[in-house]
Amino acid sequence: MELTILNKTDKEINIKVAGETHTLLIMLKTALLNNKHVEIATYDIKHPTISDPVLFVRTDGADPVDVIKKASKEMVKECDEFSKLFTKKTK
Repeated sequence: MELTILNKTDKEINIKVAGETHTLLIMLKTALLNNKHVEIATYDIKHPTISDPVLFVRTDGADPVDVIKKASKEMVKECDEFSKLFTKKTK
């Protein structure tokens, strides 16, 4: 995975996420939309086999970098919880 910040303002950010697909970005988008400071969280993949997704986030004034960091931590927490439950159920 490689991240390239294409554009950043106080309220918005566009990030190219090279090497990723819908799998990561749907989860990230969902986590972002659960944040009360996020007004818009979406991504676009022009062509699934030859282009990289671009994530777009707009906030109500909160630092978009901070909200993405928080969403990332929430994703890790959710994956850890799933892993623990799955391991418990499959013993």
